[in-house]
Amino acid sequence: MAASCPTQVRPEVPRGAEGVSGIIKAQAVIRGGAVRDVNILSGPKVFHSVVRNAMLQYKCVSGEGEIVATQQFVFEAG
Repeated sequence: MAASCPTQVRPEVPRGAEGVSGIIKAQAVIRGGAVRDVNILSGPKVFHSVVRNAMLQYKCVSGEGEIVATQQFVFEAG
């Protein structure tokens, strides 16, 4: 069973994180076409809340039941 999330919100670089790079690995619980919970698995803490907030806004297409999916986000110092 798989899920597709055609509507995704891109996390913004939070205030105070300019110049910080890192890869965030996040795990989402998808149920009923929506992300119900997000668990950050790794990456700089400064990005955790923006990734969680962005993923909770996803609109997904999924089958019955609950799906756990993992996604990575790359933040590059600019």
